Amino acid sequence: MTDEYHRDLSHSEIERIVEKAEEIAAKGRQDGIRIVEYKDDGVYLTVLPPQNGGRPLNPEEVVRDIEARKIHSVDTAKVRQVVREMKGEPAIIAPPQKEIIEDAVVNVELSKDKMEAYLTIYPPRGGKPATRKDVEEAIKEKNVVYGVADEVIDKAVALQHISEPLVVARGSQPVHGENARIDFKFNKEGIAGKPTELVDGRVDFYSLNLINNVEPGDILAVKIPATMGTPGYLVTGEEVPPKPGKDVQIGIGKNVELIDNGTTALSTARGHVVYSAGKISVSTVYEVAGDVDFNTGNIEFKGSVIVKGSIREGFKVIADGDVEVLNTIADGVVECSGNLKVRNGIVGKKSNIKAGGSVFTRFIENSKVESGGDVVVGEAIMHSRVSARRSVTVGGKGVIVGGLVRAGEEISCRIAGSPLATVTELEAGINPEVRKEHTRLLREKQEKEMDFDKADKAIKLLTHLQRAQGELPADKMAILVRVSRAQNQLVTELEEIKQQLENVEYQIQQSERGHIKVQGIMHPGVKVTIGSAYLHIQDQCTFVSLTKSGEDIKISPYS
Repeated sequence: MTDEYHRDLSHSEIERIVEKAEEIAAKGRQDGIRIVEYKDDGVYLTVLPPQNGGRPLNPEEVVRDIEARKIHSVDTAKVRQVVREMKGEPAIIAPPQKEIIEDAVVNVELSKDKMEAYLTIYPPRGGKPATRKDVEEAIKEKNVVYGVADEVIDKAVALQHISEPLVVARGSQPVHGENARIDFKFNKEGIAGKPTELVDGRVDFYSLNLINNVEPGDILAVKIPATMGTPGYLVTGEEVPPKPGKDVQIGIGKNVELIDNGTTALSTARGHVVYSAGKISVSTVYEVAGDVDFNTGNIEFKGSVIVKGSIREGFKVIADGDVEVLNTIADGVVECSGNLKVRNGIVGKKSNIKAGGSVFTRFIENSKVESGGDVVVGEAIMHSRVSARRSVTVGGKGVIVGGLVRAGEEISCRIAGSPLATVTELEAGINPEVRKEHTRLLREKQEKEMDFDKADKAIKLLTHLQRAQGELPADKMAILVRVSRAQNQLVTELEEIKQQLENVEYQIQQSERGHIKVQGIMHPGVKVTIGSAYLHIQDQCTFVSLTKSGEDIKISPYS
């Protein structure tokens, strides 16, 4: 059959088939090709194999194509055989008949959600090919007006035959609104303790920065409002509304207020900001569950602090309020603007206490304590430097031994000094700050007088050289000028210091109200200062009160 077909096939027809094959090969990767021809002795099918990894034809696909051409009496088994063999040779698949002429068919379908429109073009059967106008009219008939892709239309018209529908229009999904959110201006999960890095690269493991300190008026959180979102559109032009974002509220607790219609949270107090149970609060009291040590680092808090353990060696608590320590301060540091309460005691040469208010503790040993109010001790002050603006009171055993104790008004104890004549200094009747200022001014006056003497000697030496030589060299003359100016400045500064000393000494001389009360024994060796008066106790005294009388200190029975 094949040989007979070749004898009847014209030379031009054979050339056309060969040219088609060569054209396909030149294009690189190419799927299988079918060629249907209507001849006097029948309808012929030629199947060319794929090239360069292309896809072979599917027998059922070709059968459907033959049926679409409305060819009658088709030998479908022969069609399937020709497709499978892909010999590239014509084979009769139906008796002679005329080709039914049909124009290209354009079809547009919409997805169920109308978010996409699909374009299919069925190729012409000897009729007119599809034009761009045909495609645009088909699109218009389906009311597609949004998201039409012109490049897809151009591609479809160029191909004419599309086995798989092309997306010719695509709608847009709505962009749903974002939920409102809260922008916290502090770490609501709490601060992860991180040692402070010093300027020289070393790390300070005593400072972990665990506290979120805030001031009144500080912004703690800001609400970012929810958004409405952006609408989407179907290919038919209908708007698809977005889902608006959900609103949230800023939860607040103690010492926090909302402003700007509830969108901003402000601190109303000085303290530590925390976030718990969905609420922002500012606590004016900071609690340390155990000791102040390497687990907590130093505590710096803008409020009051409660330490349920001890303050360990090398660590400090700085507070703008009261401090309460339920155990001891052992070689620790406390600076507070309010009162300090230490249940057990303050011990250690490194312990350094500065309280704006009063200090209450069981004992003080080998420590330094300064109080802007009273110092009240339950048992003893031993070998310490204690200073109080008002009074120092030691109850219980009432021992003050060793060191220096100062009070602006009164010192009261049961025992002062020891049988071993331990040097113990008691000063009363003058504000300890005034006493410190007096000491500082005396030291500064002494230093400047020494500088003045040095300058005076230098001036005298250079002046003597000038008289002997008649003229000083330029460098020495410059030194003389410079030293003379420095001496003149020292004269002015010394006058100012002397004036300040006179004022402070006048305050000391005018202090007559200070007194010291000893309910038990005052041992020899105790040094007593009241105002400007001084007394070194030589003999043991019992149940005495000491006051300033004129320029002396008077010892009276205890009252």
